[in-house]
Amino acid sequence: MLAAARAAVQARLEELDPRTRRAWGWDLATETFAGLYNGAIWTFVQRIARADLHATTAQMAWISSAPAVGYLFATLWARQMEGRSKLPFVYWTWLVARGVFVLTPFLATREQYVALVCFTPILFSVSTPAYTATMKEIYPDRQRGRLMSGTRIVRSLFTLLTALVAGRLLDHGVDYGTVFAFGGVCGALSAFAFSRIPVPPMPAEQECRSRAGEFLRDTFGILVRNPGFRWFSASVFVSGFGNLVATTLYPIYQVDVFHVSNTTVAELQNTASIATILSFFFWGGFLDRRGPLTTVLVALAANLVTPLAYATSHTLWPLYVAAAASGFAMAGVDLGYLNTTLLFAEPGKAAQYQALHSSFFGIRGTIAPQFAVPLMHAFGARNTFWIAFSIMVFGVWLQLVSMRDFRRQARRAMRGRREAGE
Repeated sequence: MLAAARAAVQARLEELDPRTRRAWGWDLATETFAGLYNGAIWTFVQRIARADLHATTAQMAWISSAPAVGYLFATLWARQMEGRSKLPFVYWTWLVARGVFVLTPFLATREQYVALVCFTPILFSVSTPAYTATMKEIYPDRQRGRLMSGTRIVRSLFTLLTALVAGRLLDHGVDYGTVFAFGGVCGALSAFAFSRIPVPPMPAEQECRSRAGEFLRDTFGILVRNPGFRWFSASVFVSGFGNLVATTLYPIYQVDVFHVSNTTVAELQNTASIATILSFFFWGGFLDRRGPLTTVLVALAANLVTPLAYATSHTLWPLYVAAAASGFAMAGVDLGYLNTTLLFAEPGKAAQYQALHSSFFGIRGTIAPQFAVPLMHAFGARNTFWIAFSIMVFGVWLQLVSMRDFRRQARRAMRGRREAGE
């Protein structure tokens, strides 16, 4: 069976042109190191903060919101990248944001730990518009879903294996600083591998830069002139807001109610990783067949299982169900969000569309965790999970509206082409 699978993969790779095949190879290496990095560090960041370092609920909220803070400035990052090669922005931000974890053994206080795990995702956010534009450049539209799902499978597999080993090492007395430093080395190697990806030369007409005010007006004008993307952004904002409210409370709930160990956290992460690996086999083909909008709709609907499982949990087992559902949904979101942004993007404006998408993530990601803790204190964790669930249901409905508007736009465009042909 493995030989047959290997032969099938080899046959698909041989169909690619040499540049795309080389890009995919380096992308695969990038995601391998990224999996080692994620498994060694981000699997355990919140559990160590709460259980070992006794971080306050306010500090836990800031750890949850930190990945979003940098995205508030996504439009500024996109402006800085306009007319320039995108790959160096990814390389340098990944190198520092991921590699800085080699300094973890030198941390002396809880506050230093919180500062580090908040700073790194803020810096990492600088790379997102450039990364999206790079994926647009290196992969053909009709093959991107399957090619990216393949690299994501590898990343998830290495995340799973690394978390499995690291969780046991941590529970057997190995200092988290040592484990995180190993992850930092792997993170730096992921940046180096990405820098080796061959990117087509930038067209001469894209090398000029517009004025800042003109760039900002054009970027935010996307919401006016592109109603499909406007409704998609609304859907993602609302659904993501509810998800972030719930996500902020998951590690607090795990530690305070079930007193989870690092091994249990690794098992939950591995459950999500296994679901992610298996689901990428589904999502890549599904995206290429049904399109990114339908992919996002199904993924957002699947993610409803996670807060529902936490709201009804009295033992640990529903948390494993939640982890599996989250892994399945996040794989679809990972592919669906990026490819939906590229679907709506006008030629040459992929980075601007991604910047706008990321800016909304920055807004919701910064404020949603700050709502989560007061809601938990006011209504209890279980009721807050129900509130988050209700918000996410509304987001799913908005995604249906986005799909309706996109079909209308497509029909109008087709009608216009017919009239022009006549």
